[in-house]
Amino acid sequence: MLGLLVSDYLFFLPLLLNLFNYWFLFFRNNISLINKKNSWDNSISIKNIIVKQNPSFIIRINILFNLMFILYLCLYHGYSSTFWWSHFKINNYLLYLFLIVHIFSTYFLYLTDKHIKISNNYSIDYVFSLINITLFIPVIFLANTMFTFFFVIELVSCSIFYKFVVSKISFDSKNFKNNFFSIYSKNYLNVLFYQYWSSFFSSVLIVFSIYFIYAICGTTEWTVLNFIISTNFQLNYINSNIYFLFLSLTIIIGFIIKLGIAPIQLYKIELYKGLPFLSIFFYTAFYFLVFFLYFSITILYYLSSLQLYLWIILLVISLIGVVYILSMLFDINLFKAFLAYSTIINSIAFILIIIAIIL
Repeated sequence: MLGLLVSDYLFFLPLLLNLFNYWFLFFRNNISLINKKNSWDNSISIKNIIVKQNPSFIIRINILFNLMFILYLCLYHGYSSTFWWSHFKINNYLLYLFLIVHIFSTYFLYLTDKHIKISNNYSIDYVFSLINITLFIPVIFLANTMFTFFFVIELVSCSIFYKFVVSKISFDSKNFKNNFFSIYSKNYLNVLFYQYWSSFFSSVLIVFSIYFIYAICGTTEWTVLNFIISTNFQLNYINSNIYFLFLSLTIIIGFIIKLGIAPIQLYKIELYKGLPFLSIFFYTAFYFLVFFLYFSITILYYLSSLQLYLWIILLVISLIGVVYILSMLFDINLFKAFLAYSTIINSIAFILIIIAIIL
């Protein structure tokens, strides 16, 4: 009979409490603001909409909760186990990664708070989306199965898309006037369009690879998956290597579409053109960096049994990407496009380092 222990809930209890507090503040603030605008309730006080007037208030609360959560995580040093039916795993190595990401997110929120105080152009919706991303994305390092990883990364993708939706685009009244299809609105619509479809196609490929792995191995748990694939190379239960080559290609393409690595990087240029600089900084320095770190761990550790196929695919993709970027590098005429190409070039360099480690 399946059962749940109290210890299965303890690790995520502070995280769930933080989410509940932020979502409660967010919806309470929106309801109060609506009532204030429509005069449905004359008893609404200014205290109820103080979060709307000062978005940095909720950031400071999140920084305080993050510091308390970091102290709470120190209690799990030396603890190694799986929980929630082996969907999550914790050990010292994963705990260190979890702590590093939380410390980095706390520092980023501190910089965001300073930026908002200088130029107060961001709404509470934008700050709310940032906080949700910083809470969701460290959990991927604790995922013990490919299905759990996909579930968590989809939560992050939805939060990223919501952040792009609520990103404030500044319109110049002299240039904008009544022309809806101005350069500002086109960039904003391109951001939503490319982010949605890139997330969709990458999710389809990852779901297909999950189904393919489960059909062959009967599980998506990283350790068991590596054991079954390595054993198959000795027993030749599946004679054809095309299955594993196709599986590796599907996983790699799904990952590089999520990351926007060359040669599939054109949508990323459009994203950078339509985002404010704070969103670009967050997208590059937090989301992309953390997700690329998890991608590296997946290639080197979680899918180590497929490295024979993965390094060949990565090498071919990297060579094509280098040639393609060099052909377009001198056509850059925007600073945001330069930042996008800089990120793509750095990602290719890190992929080449991964290939060197494998070899």
